[in-house]
Amino acid sequence: MKIAYIKYGKIKLAILAALVLLAAVLGIYGISDSVAESVYNAASVKLPIYCTDNENREIALTINCAWGAEDIDDILETLDFYGVKATFFVLGTWAEANPDKLIKIFEKGHEIGNHSYSHKLPSRSTEAQLAEEIDKCNDIVEKLIGVKPQLYRAPSGDITESVLELAEDRNMYNIKWSVDSIDWKDTMTYDNILNRVIGRTQSGSILLFHNDTKHTAKVLPEIISSLQKQDYKFVKVSELIYMTDYYIDNTGMQHRE
Repeated sequence: MKIAYIKYGKIKLAILAALVLLAAVLGIYGISDSVAESVYNAASVKLPIYCTDNENREIALTINCAWGAEDIDDILETLDFYGVKATFFVLGTWAEANPDKLIKIFEKGHEIGNHSYSHKLPSRSTEAQLAEEIDKCNDIVEKLIGVKPQLYRAPSGDITESVLELAEDRNMYNIKWSVDSIDWKDTMTYDNILNRVIGRTQSGSILLFHNDTKHTAKVLPEIISSLQKQDYKFVKVSELIYMTDYYIDNTGMQHRE
């Protein structure tokens, strides 16, 4: 039985060991197996990375691509103008429908992440379906740009133990977000998005946007400019997170050991 993943860090392992020992003691004193199992399950819960403990005012801009692609050129022009590199999480179906846009994003130096093949919710899918969703997207992206994604973001941020483990088994990092622009909602205005993102961003934040929405391409210039004036530095997700020797706390913040 897997007790823990080493890359989640020594602190998590120590906590887990203590709780497993507690479960064993409870068993000795006649506490039911179900109670001991609950203790173990509480210790072994995994989380994706929501943000990091970065103190250098570095943040990551991420864009989910699942629908159309008409605004991609405008978004890329904005990123070029402000010297920002972003991470685009793409559906496999989106990549198939827009191969030229995917290649253009990559050739401009941005990062490509896996957002599943067709946006099936993990909580409503079998493990076999989830594996296929991850693998098909990886294969399509690698075929088009020659690089297999190392970052995975679950559809709608729908996290299950199975999907986290499937991504980890493929040496991929599970990425969520700490600042949600909610730019896809029809009720969100330009100012709503602007104020929400500016007001919630802090060092180590991962910002979530979507392309093919009413306001995203238009509001990004002001958001980027405002944050840069506050000395925030935009980096790709793979540059913001720790690849080794880390742990994730119960809020989803990744810490250096």
